[in-house]
Parts: sequence; C-alpha cells; structure tokens
Amino acid sequence: MAMKTKKNNKALWTLIAFALALLSIFAVLSQSRELSIQDLFDTIARANRFWLFLAVLCMFGFIFFEGHALWRLLRTVGYPRSHLQSVVYASADIYCSAITPSATGGQPVCAWFMKRDGVPMGYITAILAMYLIMHTFATLTVAVISLIADPGVFTELSFLSQFLIVIGYIMVLGLAVLFLMLFKMERRIYIIGCRMIDKMTKKGWIKRTQHWKDRLKNTLSDYASCRELLKGQGSILFQVYLFNIGQRLCQTVISTIMYLATGGTPSGAGTVFVTQIFSTIGSMFMPVPGGMGISDYLLYDGLRLLMQKDAALQLELISRSMSFYLTVLISMVIVLIGYLQRRIFYFTVPPENHDSTQ
Repeated sequence: MAMKTKKNNKALWTLIAFALALLSIFAVLSQSRELSIQDLFDTIARANRFWLFLAVLCMFGFIFFEGHALWRLLRTVGYPRSHLQSVVYASADIYCSAITPSATGGQPVCAWFMKRDGVPMGYITAILAMYLIMHTFATLTVAVISLIADPGVFTELSFLSQFLIVIGYIMVLGLAVLFLMLFKMERRIYIIGCRMIDKMTKKGWIKRTQHWKDRLKNTLSDYASCRELLKGQGSILFQVYLFNIGQRLCQTVISTIMYLATGGTPSGAGTVFVTQIFSTIGSMFMPVPGGMGISDYLLYDGLRLLMQKDAALQLELISRSMSFYLTVLISMVIVLIGYLQRRIFYFTVPPENHDSTQ
C-alpha cells in the first residue's frame, strides 16, 4: 500500500509539473498577439547552428557536472561507481527536483538509486549532504559575483522581481549556514529521530521500536564515518565545489547562447547572463515545481531591458525550453532507463550474486 501511494504521489507531481509547464508557456504566449509556437520553431530554424550546438552541449553538461561531482565523492569514501551510474544519480536529482515543490526534492530518488547500487544509507546521506553544501555555496558564489559585476540590471527590474531575488539571496545564504550546521549534528539528529519513532509507535504506525532506533543509530554511525573521510579531503571538496559552479554555469549560460544564436549582440550578452542568474535565484526556493511561471516572469522582466516585448517573450520561451524543459525531459529518459536496468537486474539475478557495479 505504501509503495502504491508513493507511485501515485510521483505520478501526481509529474502531472502537476506538466500542467504548470503548459500554463507557463501559454501565459507567456498570451502576452503577445503576434507570437506563436510556429514563430518559435521558425526562429530556432534560423538560429546560428554553432550556438545551438553549444546550447545542447550545455544541456548535457548540466547533468554531467552533477554526475561527476557525485562520482568523485563516492570514490573518495570507498564506494566507486561508474560514470554512467553517477549520471543516473544526477538525472534522478534533476528530474525529481523539477517536478516537486522543493529544490532538494530529487535527493530521495537519487538516494534510492545509490542504495540499489550497494551504497550504505549513512554514506549516501553524508555524500548528498556534502554535495548539497557545495552546490549551495557554488550557487551563492555565482549569484554574488553576478550582482557585483552588473548591479545595474537588478536596479532596473520591477519591484516584484527585486523582492523575489532578495528573498532568494537570503534563502541561499540561510540554507548554506543550515546545511553546514546539520552536517555536524548527528547526535541531535539521533535524539530527534528517536522521538519521532516513539511518536509513530504510540500512534500505531510502526512496530519494533528498538529495531528502528538501532537502524537509525547504524545509519548515523556510517554517516559519521563518511563525514570524517570527507573532512580530510579539502582538495576533493574544492573540486566538487568547482564541478557545481560548472553545473550552474552550464544552465545559466544557455539563455546567453540562445540570445547570440538568434542575432543578439555581444554587448548585451552580459545582461542576459546576469538576468538568468537573478531568475534562478528568485525562483529557486519558491514552493512551485521547477519555479515554473516565476522563473519565466523574472527572465522576461530582465530581457525587456534589452529588447522589445515580443522579442523578449520569444527569447524567454526559447531559452527556458532549452535550459529547463528539454533538460528535464532528457533527465526523465535517463532515469527511466536506469530504473528499468536495475529492475531487470534485481529480478533476474539471485541476491547473493548482486554486484553493486552492474
């Protein structure tokens, strides 16, 4: 029953995300009487092939950089996995984060794939926590540099956009501090976890109270061991931080590339890049799957500083389609293939022969 409920929830969020995507696209199109889907296809058909190829590379780079960061962390703590497996982990995180209200909504699914591949839960928790810390600091780094490099873009945005972006900056900074604090608090996590187990036992939701407390204790023991391994690997963590910056830049630069591909001038490229950064920050922590609608508004609000309304709406839709919708679609396909491969493997190979490096 629980598994069925989880599957139903995933299906529900997928439908909600799909509906929001359609609503976002139609909302943008409705702002112009002259703009249509056919116009978008015609614009892409006329776009510079070199820049289009670069945009596609960045789409795959967004997935690759996260996968490579997870691959590096897993090797560091003694659980090496293939690059293909790591790409599946990254795709699971990207896809499920995009269809759920939380920016970290993909981590449980990412953890499921790692667990299936033989990584202990405590190590998974520590690896994903460290990845999240590096990812948050990388996002904050790019955001701060962009604000310093071109503050004029921020000052010319609408009051609503400025408000959302300021909230986004505060949230990113707050989460960076929170994740660092939680990374060292396994004892407190154990106490809170035991209290939750006791409450669930009283409500009749679980039995074998001590069994679950022991499992929590063993998981946190692995977590502490993995954390200690990572603490002494400053150069590795710095590499993971750089991979995260690479991932953030891959997604952010797509708007700039599409601007240049459709006839934009180099002098305006910086404005488009900074606008995309602000769009990401302002929508990242809103309780909307993928920040859909909010991100579209923020990006359009910045692009209108450079071009006419219809041109800004068109570039917003093309850029968003490449940097988000198509990337999520590619991630979904990779996740589906990865799931089917593991399902076939675990249903056809005896448990004693399961090899975590399949």
